[in-house]
Amino acid sequence: MAMTAKVENYLNTQRGMTRSICVDRSERACVNCIWFEQHYRENRGNIRMYTPISSGYCLLHEQKKGALTQPCKDFETKEGPA
Repeated sequence: MAMTAKVENYLNTQRGMTRSICVDRSERACVNCIWFEQHYRENRGNIRMYTPISSGYCLLHEQKKGALTQPCKDFETKEGPA
């Protein structure tokens, strides 16, 4: 069962309001792992585009992951294992 953070629930109720997080490439976070596939949602408005959301999918372990969750022992970047 996946739980959504209170902040994300609040932002979903506020039309057109978003927040973003910057993660340095040297940080060990799932969003920087080559096995992480980020999820997107359709943009609200008259221009069709997709906005990245904070959750994703681990292709290696076949499970849902948050972008900033603690990375597993199989964490890899394009340069090589960290």
